[in-house]
Amino acid sequence: MNLWREARANVLRKRYEGLRRRIAAADPAAKAACFGVVKSSFGFLSRRYASASSAERKEVLKHASKTIHQLSDSGDWPRALGLTIIVLNLEAGHLPGNDAAVLKEATDAFLKEAMAYFEPQPLKDAG
Repeated sequence: MNLWREARANVLRKRYEGLRRRIAAADPAAKAACFGVVKSSFGFLSRRYASASSAERKEVLKHASKTIHQLSDSGDWPRALGLTIIVLNLEAGHLPGNDAAVLKEATDAFLKEAMAYFEPQPLKDAG
């Protein structure tokens, strides 16, 4: 079981690396949407996941996965990416091995960046 969990961490880390490149290349509106879902959802999901049993964690991940697919299918990929990174962070915290630790550190840094993100406001007309 531990080998499977370590392999899962490796797969998730590689997935994160691809997602991170996509976010880095995103335009400001897409980045704001991605960061916005992190700001609005991370605290709740983190508390829910941390206090959940193993079976409840699986249900949280299952529900999040369904939501991610719905967002993605509707074309809202920035919000889907934000939610995906939250899920990767939560899951990495409960997986063994170096890949999990690297993923947790990377997603923690991303979440910190998202929480600190200040969305630029359009300039108001001086007239």
